[in-house]
Amino acid sequence: MRVIILGAGTAIPAPRRSPAGILVRIGREQVLLDAGPGSAAKVHRAGGSLWELDRIFLTHYHVDHCLDLVAILFAIRIARPSRRRRTLTVYGPRGLRQWYQRLNVAFQKWLTPRGYRLVLRELSHATLSLPGYTLVARPMRHSAPALGYRLIERPGGRSLAYSGDTDTCPEVIALGQAADVFILECSVPDGQKVAGHLTPSDCGRIAQAAGCRRLVLTHRYPTLDGSDIRGRVRQHYQGPLTIARDGTVFTLDACAQF
Repeated sequence: MRVIILGAGTAIPAPRRSPAGILVRIGREQVLLDAGPGSAAKVHRAGGSLWELDRIFLTHYHVDHCLDLVAILFAIRIARPSRRRRTLTVYGPRGLRQWYQRLNVAFQKWLTPRGYRLVLRELSHATLSLPGYTLVARPMRHSAPALGYRLIERPGGRSLAYSGDTDTCPEVIALGQAADVFILECSVPDGQKVAGHLTPSDCGRIAQAAGCRRLVLTHRYPTLDGSDIRGRVRQHYQGPLTIARDGTVFTLDACAQF
């Protein structure tokens, strides 16, 4: 499994951190976890291809996590000659179909697929068998319907868990249980807690409770700049820790290599 952090930040501009997006090559597939603004172009800069994406997993429908689904579907439609034939499946929490339909009306039907099949799947608490891996979706605690995802390779069982946006909850701990890599949002400093988001101390406690092999922190707001993120996490979690930025790359083999 090869993982590229396309965006380690939020909708607020910050150096080396743009909105959420993670490109994953797993099994026989190329998938995208979230599609925040700029993700479409970054997929290609990272060596991927919109024409070869098999699946897009959206955690929720806030702008910084999903807006570039519009850009992706538009680009696929207008490309000449048409370069996509394979089915594209988009997953998300409840409301996905209605959200897509409204966007397609707003953009004058330019998101309607042509030459390929678009499948929309709404999930809540689900486990899916996909080519070469298993996908686990669990509801997260956020201000909108939200999901976290876990990808488990077959064979081998190596796993990547991604929280999307969440507050502390039993589901996020279960999602990251013994994961080889656990990508957690880390939005705001300790002392500036916001409902629906995590602080560095929250992340440390969750990682410790989950017993993950490596913790990766993403979705950092500018208010975290200058904070002792690592020190706060280390009060609770002593395992390997990566504070992600745009372009962070790692592979999951016998041990996660960064």
